[in-house]
Order: sequence, then structure tokens, then C-alpha cells
Amino acid sequence: MFVKTMFEKNRLSLCVAMVLGAAVSMPLAAQENVEQKAESSKEEQQTKQTKKAVKGLVTRESEAIENVVVTGSLIPRNTFDGPDPMTVIGEEDMKARGLNTVADVIDSLAANTGYREGEAGNLLSGFTVGASEANLRGMGSGRTLVLVNGRRIADYPMPFGGEQNGADLGTIPGTAMSRVEVLNGSASAIYGSDAVGGVINVITKRDMEQTIVTGDVGMYEEGYGLNKNTSFITGKVFDKGSVTFSLEQRTSDAVYADEVDFLKDRAYLTTGVGVTLTDLNAGTPGPVSPMGYDCEAAGMVTTETYGEDGKTVCNFDASGGIAMIPDMDRTSTFIDGRYQFSDTITGFMTFLGTKQEVSSSAPAANWSGTIISADGTRAVNVARSFVHDLGYTTSGYDQEMWTLMMGLEGEVVLGDTTWNWDIGYSKARYNMVQKYGAIREDKLREWILDGAQYSQELAPNVYVVNNSFFDNQLVDNVFRDASGDFDELMGYATTYAGSSADSISLKAVGELSDFGFLYNPVTVALVGDWATQSSHINPDERSLNLDGNGWLNVGAIEAGGSRDRMAIGAEFLIPVVEDLELTFATRMDRYDDSTAIGGRNTSSLKFLYSPMDMLKFRGSVAQTFRAPDMFNIYGESTGFTVVADLLGNNCYADENTDDCAVYNVVSTRRGRQDLEEEKGKDLGFGLVFTPTNDISLAVDWYNVRLEDLVVTESAPGLMRQEWQCATGVFASGSAFCQNVNDRVIRDASGRVERVIIEPQNHEYTDMEGVDVTLAGQWDSARFGNFNAQLKYVNILSYEWLQFAGDEPIEMRNGLRGQSTPANNSNLTLSWSNPLTGFRSVGASLFIQRQGSVKNFVGTERMDPYYTANLSANYTANARLNVGVAIRNLTDEMPNNDYSNRWPYYWSYLQQPFGRSVNLSFSYFLSN
Repeated sequence: MFVKTMFEKNRLSLCVAMVLGAAVSMPLAAQENVEQKAESSKEEQQTKQTKKAVKGLVTRESEAIENVVVTGSLIPRNTFDGPDPMTVIGEEDMKARGLNTVADVIDSLAANTGYREGEAGNLLSGFTVGASEANLRGMGSGRTLVLVNGRRIADYPMPFGGEQNGADLGTIPGTAMSRVEVLNGSASAIYGSDAVGGVINVITKRDMEQTIVTGDVGMYEEGYGLNKNTSFITGKVFDKGSVTFSLEQRTSDAVYADEVDFLKDRAYLTTGVGVTLTDLNAGTPGPVSPMGYDCEAAGMVTTETYGEDGKTVCNFDASGGIAMIPDMDRTSTFIDGRYQFSDTITGFMTFLGTKQEVSSSAPAANWSGTIISADGTRAVNVARSFVHDLGYTTSGYDQEMWTLMMGLEGEVVLGDTTWNWDIGYSKARYNMVQKYGAIREDKLREWILDGAQYSQELAPNVYVVNNSFFDNQLVDNVFRDASGDFDELMGYATTYAGSSADSISLKAVGELSDFGFLYNPVTVALVGDWATQSSHINPDERSLNLDGNGWLNVGAIEAGGSRDRMAIGAEFLIPVVEDLELTFATRMDRYDDSTAIGGRNTSSLKFLYSPMDMLKFRGSVAQTFRAPDMFNIYGESTGFTVVADLLGNNCYADENTDDCAVYNVVSTRRGRQDLEEEKGKDLGFGLVFTPTNDISLAVDWYNVRLEDLVVTESAPGLMRQEWQCATGVFASGSAFCQNVNDRVIRDASGRVERVIIEPQNHEYTDMEGVDVTLAGQWDSARFGNFNAQLKYVNILSYEWLQFAGDEPIEMRNGLRGQSTPANNSNLTLSWSNPLTGFRSVGASLFIQRQGSVKNFVGTERMDPYYTANLSANYTANARLNVGVAIRNLTDEMPNNDYSNRWPYYWSYLQQPFGRSVNLSFSYFLSN
């Protein structure tokens, strides 16, 4: 009842009173730093004087240690060892683990689980090529809040997975990073929306007095994927401030499927060209082709089933030119400035800017359709790939991201208390132009029907033509080479997209009082935020065309909208007794967008209890929420998508779709303005045990429940769900199946005409897990310094319920293609040894274990997946350091999953590129 009351809306004053009231009933354990012991009656008289003495001691000690704002709190602290489980990775940790970028750092976290796109995780898709997102606790990239110096950056303009916005980690310059703080847990009471799965806060460098040039170069052992990085950072500290500046250039070459040994035995086969003739009266189908047509001469292979002259069907292995990793060229800059205007006021400014060019390639589109003779007696089904004659379509992404943060900070004396304050302004932009090679539908139609005296379109890609053309020219048209018509058939679909995030924040932190009974005064932080964000996606006119004059099999994503937010919040640090502190935070967010949500109040209560120096207990109960994603409100996409009709002719037995009819249908994805916000609770309890200064163990249990979860299905997923409802996997009369059937629209003959994809509020998702961190060190004057750290994440349960009345789905086993590893872990072993002079040597071994997942169709469980990085460095003198890093030391290959689609492994979890070697150096031009 106590907790429930504390979390009611608009109860800030009542909550504080209750917390302070509860503290009265607890024993006072004020530390006494007096040498002479007084009698019991005198101790009571001296209690307040002793507390004041202790306060003075704590204040003096903290002056020697810089207080910093730690992620998940508004109140500066002098330690990361607070009530929240947190991982802090510094620049040296990053180098020791063989990691090159901020995105690499996040990918290395045991808690970063679940689906991720970007780089090699986004094959044959145009959603987010070249972008890198985070997915803490596997709850989705949009539910992981990414900050730079505690402030939001602009989202990647295109939606991850086609359904939710998130930050692109690749645009944060690695040179600018001082450390990365990762909070595994909710922080909505501090930051508002999106901080559901966790918070990633990149802290940038400042106050540098060095000039450092760094460089690294590496490639995979097989000779592909060359990547290079050079950077320059310098800084100057003067009497009233400092300036830090860096410039970074990173390039990486594309890796193509035909370069990778692991993929040599797995072809991405498409029907190069094939025409199947059907006598509509007799119903006898069979392949037809021009007499003497040679598949091999045209760069294809003859199918084993059809090789007879005049009845040939050709296949094509299109995997050769597929970019497994895109080509990337990135330039980043970073500027930080501080200036002390007076003894009590300091100005600050931080600028991050990145310009990136990414290019990728995929096979040219396929066309399939039906052409009927004018007399209605015959029809042909045509399947035509254009990759063997038109080649691979290229896609380019020109991206620019910049963030400017500036403001004033200082202190003011109010009575006997000094308050720290800051006023900050942040402005962020992310703009991109996407160009995707595509075939013009109208020109292709003219190319196929060239020479027809009569043609009529009955349905999309269904035509009636005159008999003479049907009999004498149609098949020759389909089989002829299209390379000479490249310029007429091919073009570029262009999309312009952008996002913005602007904010003004005000914060004040100071002490209130000890109220006569607390161990130390209550510290309070008050914050006010105003923010606005916008997003737009504008495709070209041809991309939006649905009348047969658009781009072949290229859908259009369109969006445009904005959201304003105002928020006020407060956080209270309450030292109840010497060994117990409580932290209470509450925040009210008000939204102004096209939804009717209005706003949300969230609160959290955390404790840190230290009964002895070697043992600490911590825990929290927190409300969490996420406002509807901007794309889910304003985004629309319409186009054609290929679906397999799993219900046709009982063709599907939960194994493959080889016998199922596959054809294009209209796919519509609509945004919804009646979505409700996601809201839930996050519970946590843990302990930190440090029996010695060299050994520590942290164990944290958590439970996250998020209700009204917003989810958008894919078209193939929707078709599979329709099959499951029809075959009894799910109850046909359930609300779930009714919803599915309403969104798969069939014509009178039973053929799928259209699928409707929408974001929907589902009932809930509920995750329970345990995080364990074990760390130790041993220092030897003879052998050097040894460190070890083990991190282990175990998801105990992970349920998803779409509609009330249905059975929850256990996501550790997962839906098709969505299995989540039940556990992940990593082990870091490092050694360093200072030599004579300025010389030193060190080495580190970083091992990651990815828990087992079920195969794509969920019929069997695959083995865990291990990788290891080995790095070593040598400091030759006061200026030069050189290093080598070997990633994927054991040359581990992915687990085969032939129930999956090409390339028959989980591309967002595992990679087939093998071992890579990276050489690096850093040189201090000045100290």
C-alpha cells in the first residue's frame, strides 16, 4: 500500500513527507569521529554536533574527488557505486577489448541482446544500411535511450526494422569519447520517455592539455574488409577555461558475399528467367522457352527439373555481388569549450558533427506476372530476374548528423546553502539522402509487351494480349537480354529524410536540511525541460506511385510530424542513517502531438544499504513509459511485397515454402494516432560484495513489465500467423486470430490481394532476469598487474501477450525469426607491466559467449556461440604507444540454420567474416 500510494500522480509533497516519516522510525547510526567517549546522556546532547562534524569531513573529502552527474541521477556523486547497476567503459577499456567504435562497445555488452540492424545485420534491406543501434535487454532499439553528456541526440531518420526510431551510435565520434556509462534499467523518472530497457550515456572529453595523433588499420584474414582510421585531438587549458578539438576519419571497404569462404557453398538462387504455359481448358502447365536457348551462355544455370530444349528454366546465383558489409566513409569532428566568466559562473559548449557516405549493393529486382491470350484459352506465368543482365543495384546513403550543446553553470548561495545550477540548450539534426537503384515499372511493362498490338491490365501484373503476340513474340521478349536497355529501364529511387531534437533545460541542486534527525541533509535536484522533435521522410513521386508507373518492388516510406514536450521533475537523496540512503525521483511529462495522450507522471524509489564495508544492498521500484514512436504515429508506407500464400493447396508444413504460390501483393503500413503510450514498472534488487579491495561481486535481479506494447508485424509474419490460426496452432476464434484474418484481404478466388500492417498496442511484455558481475585484480611488483572481470546476463523469463484471452508467448523460444538468447556472458582478462622509464607492456583477452537460440522456424535449439578478441600494446617511450588486436581469435563461424532464409544463419547475431587483425598507434605530439 505504501509503494502504491507513493506512485500516484501529483503526489510529490506527500511522497517526500512519507519518506521522511519512515526515516524517523529507523535507528540513527551517525558516525562519531571523536576520540573521547562521553556518557550516554551526553551523547544525546552532542548528536547534532557530531553530525555536523561528520558533514564537514565528508565535504572536505569530496572536494578532493570531482563530483560528476552519474547516468540515472540528477544529483552529482563522487562514485559510480550507487543504487543503480551500471557499467562504465573507458577509453582504455575499449582499446583493451579490441573495440574500435562506440557501436563496438555497445555490441560487446552482455546486456545488449535481441534484434539489431545496421552493417551486416541488414542484408537485402534498405531500412538502415550503415547505421548501428543499441538494444539493451532485447526490448528494442527505440526503448534504449542514447544520450551524449546527458542530452538527447537526433534519431536516425529512417525507422529501425521499419517500425521504430532510435539513435545511430555510429555517428558518435570515438575520439570524443571519454567513457560510456550504461545503465541497465528504467530511468523514466529522470529522463522521461524511452528509457525502458536502459540508458547509454556517452561522456565526451574535456580540459585536454595534450596533442595526440592516432591511427589504426585492419582487415579480415582472408584479405577483404580493409578499414582505416586516423584521428587528431588536441587541447589547451588556460586560466579561465579550456578548448578541446578532434578530427577523425574512418573508412571501411565493402565485403561481398563471393569473397567470404563461409558463403561459397550457399547460393542465393533466384529464377533467372522462366515462363510456364498453362492451357486454361485442359489445365496442363509446362515450361516454355525459345528453341536453342542456353542458360549458361547467358550467365545462368539450367534447373535440374527443366532442361529440355524449348522447355528451359534458368536459375541465377545472385549472392556474388551482395554487400554483406557496406562501403563506408565517415568524417567526424568534436569541439568542447569551457570559459569561466566569474568565480561563480562558467560557460560550456560541445559540438559533435559527422558526415558519412555509405554504399551497398543487392541484386536487381525480380518481376513476376501473368499474361493471358486474348481468346482466354492460354496463360503464362512469368518469373524474370534482371540481375544477370542489369547487374546489382547500388544504394547510397549520404548522412549528416550534428549536435550542439551549450549553456551556463554556476553556484549561488541561498542562506547557509550553496546551490549549483545550470541552464543548457541543445540542438541536434540528422539529415540523409537515400538513393536506391531500381527498375522503372512502366518501362519494364513496355519492354515485356513490346510488339503487342493489344494489351489490357486486369490486375497488378496481370495482362491480356492479342493472340499473335502471345504465340509468336512474348516468350522471346521475356528471354531476351536487357543489358542494352539499361539506361531506359534503370533509375534511382530517391528519399529525403531528416530528424531534429531541440531542448532547453534548467537544473538546480542543493541541500535542504537534516530535519533534526537525518544523518546528513537531504540533497534535492530540481529540473525543468522543454523540448521539441520532428521527423520527415519524403520519397520521390515515382516511389509513391501505385498505378504501375512507380519503381519495381520498391516500396515508399513517408512520414512527417512533430512533438513538443514540457517536463518538470525532482530528485531527493535522503541519507536516512549512516548506512542507508534513499533516492526518490518524480517527473511529469506533457506531450503535444497528434495523439490524445497528453502526458505521463513517473516516479522511482531506490535504496542503498551498507550494513558493513564489504557488503551493500541496493534495489529500486520504478515506473517507466514510452510515448508512441514518431514513425508509428506519422509514418506510412505503401508498395508491393512478395508473400508466400501458406494456405494455398495445403502447401506449407512449417518447414519450407517451396510448394506455395509466391506473388506480389499490395502492402500498406499505416501509422495510427490512437495509440496509447507504453507504460510499466521496473523492479530491481541486488547486492555488491567486496570481501577485499581486490575482489568484488555484484548480483542484480530485475523484472520489467511493459503494458500496451506497440508492435508492428511484417507481411511474412502476418501470413504465417494466418496459417497458424487456420491450422490450430492458435485458437481460430481468439481475438488474436480475428485480428490477423481482418488484415489479410483475399479476393473471391482466395488469392491474397492486400495485407495491412499497422502498429498496435498489445497487452504486455514481461521480462525477468539476473545480471552478475565478478571482478578481481592482483598486483605483483615482479610480474605486473592482473585484472579479470566476468559478466553474465540470464533472462529467466520473457513473455509477450498480444491480446487478452490468448496464451502468452515465451520469447526466449520466440516467434519465427525472433528468438532471443536466454543468456549472454563475457570475460575480460588483462595484464599490464610497467617497465623501466616510460616503457610498459600489456595484453588483454576478451571472450564473449552468446547463449543458444532456437533456429528460425523454432524446431530445434542451436549451440552457443563463442568469440574472442586478443590485444596487446607496448609503450616505447613517453610519446609512442603501439598495439595489435586480433578479433575473432579462433576464427569462429556462425551456426548454420538452413531453416532460415539466405544466408542461412542469424545475420544480426553472428557474422561469417572470420578472424581480423588490426594494428594501431598513438603518438603524443605534446604533453
